Amino acid sequence: MQKSLDIFKAEPQSVFDVICERKNTGFYMPAYQRPYSWEESHIRDLFSDCESVFRNLLESPDAIIFLGSILSVDDSSGLTIYPLVKRDKPTHIKLIIDGQQRLSTLILIILCLNERLRMLLPSLKKTIHLEQDEEIKDVLDELRQVVSQLKIDTSNTVVETTAEHEVYKKLPKIIRSQIDCWGRSEKKAQYESPISELLAAYQRHIVEQRDSSVFEPLNLSLMSASAKRVVENVKEIRKQLDCVQQGFQFKSPEGELEEKINISDLVDIETLDICLDFPIDKDLAKASKSYDKVAEVIYIAAFAKFLLHRVCLTYVEVNNESYAFDMFEALNTTGEPLTAIETFVPKVVEYIGAQRKNGTPEEEIEASMGTLNSITERFEGIIKSKEKNLKTKALILAFVRAYQGKVKVTSLRDQRDAMLKSYENCHYKDEYLTQLATTADFLFDHWQAAVPSVGNLVESSEQDISNLCLRYLVDMKHDIVQSLLVQFVLADEKFGVTGTEYSDFAKVLKAITAFSVLWRAMSGGADGIDAVYKKLHERGVSVDHKGYQLGNGPQTSDRFNADIIKRFFREELEAKISSKGSPKEDVDEKWLDICSKQQILTKPKNTNMLLLAGMHGIELNGIHHEISNKPSTDFLTTIMWELLSGKNAIKKVFNGGFTEGWGDDRIANPEEYNKIGNVLIDARNGVSSTNPPSWYNLKQHLLQSLSNDSIDNIDDILLAESQISNESKRNASILMLEKKFADITFADEWTKQHIDERSVLLLTNAWRNLTQWLDWE
Repeated sequence: MQKSLDIFKAEPQSVFDVICERKNTGFYMPAYQRPYSWEESHIRDLFSDCESVFRNLLESPDAIIFLGSILSVDDSSGLTIYPLVKRDKPTHIKLIIDGQQRLSTLILIILCLNERLRMLLPSLKKTIHLEQDEEIKDVLDELRQVVSQLKIDTSNTVVETTAEHEVYKKLPKIIRSQIDCWGRSEKKAQYESPISELLAAYQRHIVEQRDSSVFEPLNLSLMSASAKRVVENVKEIRKQLDCVQQGFQFKSPEGELEEKINISDLVDIETLDICLDFPIDKDLAKASKSYDKVAEVIYIAAFAKFLLHRVCLTYVEVNNESYAFDMFEALNTTGEPLTAIETFVPKVVEYIGAQRKNGTPEEEIEASMGTLNSITERFEGIIKSKEKNLKTKALILAFVRAYQGKVKVTSLRDQRDAMLKSYENCHYKDEYLTQLATTADFLFDHWQAAVPSVGNLVESSEQDISNLCLRYLVDMKHDIVQSLLVQFVLADEKFGVTGTEYSDFAKVLKAITAFSVLWRAMSGGADGIDAVYKKLHERGVSVDHKGYQLGNGPQTSDRFNADIIKRFFREELEAKISSKGSPKEDVDEKWLDICSKQQILTKPKNTNMLLLAGMHGIELNGIHHEISNKPSTDFLTTIMWELLSGKNAIKKVFNGGFTEGWGDDRIANPEEYNKIGNVLIDARNGVSSTNPPSWYNLKQHLLQSLSNDSIDNIDDILLAESQISNESKRNASILMLEKKFADITFADEWTKQHIDERSVLLLTNAWRNLTQWLDWE
């Protein structure tokens, strides 16, 4: 049986143990780690805690600060490191899964302590040289040895190598994925993240100050603008060290100075000897009275000892990154959990690193990283965690279903597993990444756009009707179709027909729309439609095929073509129609029989596309309706969609209530007045819904609209040689809708017969138009 200790090790360690003693260890911040974000208030709070516990330490050996945990995974082989110069990396590398903010801040404080010790040490040496009393001189020399050792200990914010270059032989202890690169020469080294930039700059500063008698602080103005947060924190740390240096005189939150700790308060304190190995005797106290700088050195040395040995963390090392993420979720009670995309990135970087080892050309490596970055950049600008999580989930659902058919994303772990396992199991990882990037492009640029648009995915002549279909699917939140659409975006790309008349994406988009509208019309709801898509992706289009998945083989035209999808939809729709139990013989008659009895107007969102299809391509000529291809009968447009989607656009001729003056009491039945034949499309919102008019008043209102002379000129407006504006098209579309009032005013009285006949008219025409998108003969 595997023991838990084989999976992870967790133990309390001091700051010295974690950072300073690990001289050959570099800490690597994976791409999913968010930027360093601690602010000055965090720094002040940390120093305040240290000051308080240091005072307690003078009385009790139990005084200690626990800062939380550091969660890491060993990657000393450098598999997940990118970019990587293999021979230039530290001997040991730890991926930081959790705790990067506190680890980075501790390294900043250690750096500032090293800077302060270097500034104070020359004056201490000078004091020793001037001192005549041999006993005092010996005590001061012991202090010098303590400070010198502390200077060495706090120098371990870098990893020393055997390189000859004075600056680049020391590698920053922390670097960030994709931004930084450990290198032992100026040509190879790259330190652009704020923390590593500071560590590298400080190392260069040490070399430049080597021959100076006085060590000057690092000039922070030389840091890049992107390092502003780090620079501000270093300034705050320096202020806090000034307070330490003056006897731990910090300002309270109320602005008052804390009581100073005098050197005499530290004399013969046993805990300083036992806990910090820094006993202070009377001779040293005496020296501090003679030399102010000695007291300042003692305070800084005592604080440095305290920080290194009495500030502790739980250092957790996990042997598997998946376990690490599980543990991170358990430990991370205050921060935002990492999304599945953020935890997916290091796996891709690991693969790319392996490819580099295997000799893959650098241009191919850079192309892969560019593809990966194109995905991660989609999420970088999203500030709200909820939005980021929802868009991550949407991407995983759409892509993994398209790739492997079945997908479960209920929990964050489900999402992470779906991504990692599908990636690990795929044979062509570069293709997988490219397909994932295309999916992200489709979702972000088309489906999730403020106004959903197919853009250049279809030819210009098909753009408006394709946009209409896309907006219908988005408005219906019919997200399960994204996987199928993505498959055909990819197929078009592969066959080089994107945006041309040969695009199968455009055909499949219309087929999906037609299938959805016809299916939903039978019940007014989804009625199990998602199961059809799950069947398609998990089991395929017939028993002889595998699931309709990208991962089941190459994207060949005999697998991924619109005709197969249309046939599949026809078969599924026919089976659904037959299951409804209509006594009619032909499938179209069955569908009409089922839908004509539905209370379609109770679900207005489901109704819009059905109505547009029902009105499209016919016009009233005398007492009969005729099929027409005039521009004034083109209702399948995005402008029409916008008009029908407007507030209160979809109304009812008879809106319920009393039937006096209407001529037929039967229309008071909700099963009758909610039929599609009772619809009234009022684009100008001129008919009151709260106080509906009588049949006579309503008919007069509609007749007045029909008397508009412009109605007879709609085709002339739309066929004008000069390009007409969108506003003119919109006005013409409103006139087209008002022209349809004639279908209502044709009746002397509004009766059940008129509602039923109009229902049959609209539904029959909707079937005719929509089944054309399914090639239904």
